[in-house]
Amino acid sequence: MNSDKHDIQSPEDVKLLVHKFYEQLLSDEGINHHFKDIPQLEEHLKVIESFWNTLLLGTMEYKNNTVQAHRHLDLKKEEFSIWIRHFKNTVDIYFEGDKAEEAKSRAATIGITMRYKLLGE
Repeated sequence: MNSDKHDIQSPEDVKLLVHKFYEQLLSDEGINHHFKDIPQLEEHLKVIESFWNTLLLGTMEYKNNTVQAHRHLDLKKEEFSIWIRHFKNTVDIYFEGDKAEEAKSRAATIGITMRYKLLGE
């Protein structure tokens, strides 16, 4: 393991991951239109943190329906690949270890599942 990276182990790690991930999303013109106008972005990020805390740390704090939360968006097939790429890249920049690998795997599954449930493809 690289000495300057560690595995995702705490809510603080998840917060770093989510915030850095959104920085990447907001800087990508191919997808940022979904994120740059979110009212109360900090509140939204807290919800995203609770989602990843639940998945990776078992906190059970996320209670929303993820598919329903995204139904109102005009998502395109290619945007799911962009989202997955940025998520994996963010994990690789800041973390390494079993939870980091789990996070990337879960993100890929989530992206594919959401694309299917929202777009039917």
